Amino acid sequence: MNKEIDALILENIEKNSLFSDCSGIVLAVSGGSDSMTLLDYFIRKVKDIPFVVAHINHGIREESDDEEEFVRSYCYKYSVPCEVYKADIPGTKPSGASTEEYARQVRYGFFEEVKKKYGFSHIATAHNRNDATESFFLSIVRGAGMKGAASIPVSRNDGVIRPLLLCEKNDILRHCEKNGIPYVTDKTNFESICTRNILRNDVLPRLREINPRLDDAVFRLSSLAQEDEEYFEKQVDKALLSFGKKRQKNEVPLNFLRNAEKPVVSRLLRMVYSSLNTRSGLTFRQTNDIIFLLESGSTSDRVLISDGYFAVLGYDSLRFEKEDLSPAPSVSAQIKEGENICGGFSVTLKKTVVTKENIKSCFCGNPPFFIRSRAASDRIRLYGRPEKSIRELFIDEKIPSKKRPSMLIVTDSENRPIFLRNFGAGEGAYVKTGDTAWEIVIAENETN
Repeated sequence: MNKEIDALILENIEKNSLFSDCSGIVLAVSGGSDSMTLLDYFIRKVKDIPFVVAHINHGIREESDDEEEFVRSYCYKYSVPCEVYKADIPGTKPSGASTEEYARQVRYGFFEEVKKKYGFSHIATAHNRNDATESFFLSIVRGAGMKGAASIPVSRNDGVIRPLLLCEKNDILRHCEKNGIPYVTDKTNFESICTRNILRNDVLPRLREINPRLDDAVFRLSSLAQEDEEYFEKQVDKALLSFGKKRQKNEVPLNFLRNAEKPVVSRLLRMVYSSLNTRSGLTFRQTNDIIFLLESGSTSDRVLISDGYFAVLGYDSLRFEKEDLSPAPSVSAQIKEGENICGGFSVTLKKTVVTKENIKSCFCGNPPFFIRSRAASDRIRLYGRPEKSIRELFIDEKIPSKKRPSMLIVTDSENRPIFLRNFGAGEGAYVKTGDTAWEIVIAENETN
């Protein structure tokens, strides 16, 4: 047997502890030269760890059924358990989604199902060093950051491992020829019909003419980037741990965000946002928009991200909120003594004696009275305070933006604010304990 490929696989396994705490491995086998080399190695060399083959028939090419039968037959010959999933990628792909990315999601979803079925801990894919180079440049072309430069990691926290990552494609092909390892060939790999194939067939061969050791150079850079990523991920994990269990899933303390290093902040924002099960992660531009908000925004300022989410600047935290973009229902009605139904509110107006307990619900004046939602130009002078816009009052008192639409205003016949819910009477309608005045009780209807 060719000792070079075997030695490289073994070196990778031992150096990176790929089989550490391993209860079993799902081998992702397509039938190509890479995955058949991986399967052959496991059949010959791996005796103390159970493994199963997982093959997915994407249903995209005419040869898909033949490739499925090829993998099934080979596994049967060597008594290897084989799980097959027949997918319909063209028929189930969401409109506008990338075929390559959707197929990847379906593929890894199937591998995870097989892993759970067998109670195994690891999934092994047959990515080689050339794949890592392609992924590196593909990430650069798509505008990825440091995580993209890290390319394909040799292992992931979810148990995915890449035993062939030190092996180059040409060496794998020679290994198969020399040792009689059969494999199938996907002819579309040689057609420049997608970005990855253009890189593989047109761009990278030219770059390798300039630097024959291109794959080594990319591998070194990716390894350094991966080390940096692992360091910053640990810093993010430490930060999340330091926030304590009381932190809401969608928020991050402002004190930390405004004092931590930008590489930690940006990764923390992306991690917290991803934990909300959003359809897409934060882009580079969105992350920078949030950081600009942190640096120069005011309380309640926000930036729209995607999927209907906003990053909202609170008093002591930054929150990711999914909000209804439609405006809050507006209230505008005349109120009389007794109960009044005003939009989604029940408004009760009655005569009472002012006490310390109800003073913030009382005002004086002569009917008619009206109740409405706040307007941008509204101002009020509360007892013992200077006149302010109602928006300023909300900011001063740290009233969350979600609660502000319920802060209704009572006005006189000239539309002047004389009472603000939860704050009390304005100038001209002041009351003191012992007075007979109007008491107003505002409650949201249960159906609102």
